[in-house]
Amino acid sequence: MPEIKKENPKGIHHIPVSKLKPDMHKENMRGLRHVHVAELKPGMYVVDAGITWASRPYLYMKEGLVATEEQARRIADEGYLEAYIDPARSTRDFEVTPFKETFNLERAGEPYLFKPRVPLAEEVSAAAEVHDDTVGYVRNFMDDIRTGKLDMSPAFDFMGKIMESMERNVNAMLSLCRLRRVDSYTYMHCVNVSVFTSMFARYQGMSEKEVLSLGLSGLFHDLGKALIPAQILNAPRKLSPQERLIMNSHPTLGYEQIKDIQGIIPEVPLGMLHHHEKYNGGGYPSSLSGDAISKTGYIIALADVYDALTSRRVYKDGMTPHQALGIMYEEMLGKDLHPELLNKFIKMLGVYPIGSVVEMSDGSWGVVSGCNVNAPIRPVVTLIRDAKGHALPETEVDLSAADARLSIKRCVPAETADIKPAQVLHLPPGVPGHD
Repeated sequence: MPEIKKENPKGIHHIPVSKLKPDMHKENMRGLRHVHVAELKPGMYVVDAGITWASRPYLYMKEGLVATEEQARRIADEGYLEAYIDPARSTRDFEVTPFKETFNLERAGEPYLFKPRVPLAEEVSAAAEVHDDTVGYVRNFMDDIRTGKLDMSPAFDFMGKIMESMERNVNAMLSLCRLRRVDSYTYMHCVNVSVFTSMFARYQGMSEKEVLSLGLSGLFHDLGKALIPAQILNAPRKLSPQERLIMNSHPTLGYEQIKDIQGIIPEVPLGMLHHHEKYNGGGYPSSLSGDAISKTGYIIALADVYDALTSRRVYKDGMTPHQALGIMYEEMLGKDLHPELLNKFIKMLGVYPIGSVVEMSDGSWGVVSGCNVNAPIRPVVTLIRDAKGHALPETEVDLSAADARLSIKRCVPAETADIKPAQVLHLPPGVPGHD
């Protein structure tokens, strides 16, 4: 599980629109130039205009002077599409083409689209069986590591079944990852990370081998924890410096266990070894940074952080997916996590992932039941309650449709709205959210 700092890092000056005074946001925008990142040039001063990450997930908001052509190219390469610049603080005069609001940000690049082939209610039972069976396999595998009897061959079959389920209806497997039981966290976490990583590989159009490699890396990424003494692994307190060193050895321990297995895909152990390295060099076990970290390691890190933040544990409730993605974007972008890959990860899951409880623009309530990968802020929502609190017949609304009249006003914890997402999504009994 990744270590997450609660305090806001120094240098973050993001001001949510909800906290601005009535005319402050308008005042912030006065005199600024809205441009496409392709227009950025050395001497331009980029500003944070106080726009929320949720409404513009591809807006570059790190304030400062663009010093070089290389820096401008890097901003574009990291997946940003637009920026605001302040002519008064820029060190050169410039002429730019104004950013066109009609430009469709959400269609920049065409990822693989998971189009449901069967209804969610039909696929969820099959997905639950595959998920539970894979959790059982991981449990046995991590027990076997202590005896040295490792059999990875079943993992290939489990990964195939996971991908087949996602091809039939990706929302079924995603909803199970979002609304899981609180027991067996370590094993479920490994399976969930595997789901997210293999989905991400498929989403980016990677080869079948790359999809399998990322899925297996996710499945075994925490394998080394089976060799960490239980009194350290399960300590209900802050670890001592020496204990922290032992805990931080788990990527290396897992890597050493499988790196020499005959026929292993080389990226699998490498991804396991790198999944706690950080983009800025502050990770472990080797303090690698930038391109020295494998792409597989970067992708596992995304899934690892997201699943850890949203997980329900015996001693804590998980964050809403919206909150978790907000922390990843606003506090970890370009520091812990790879900027371009994080942007793509958010686009894949949607700003409001499956199972999110949302209030709509007309005051009605619902549960996000489907993602639109080309419209991150406009998912599919199942409406269940009107603005006065009266029950509605379950109605599925695609907010990305041309004739859609509703939008999401806010996302809240399920308990706050007294809504049970698992019931709305028709998940099997035993998944949190039924009682």
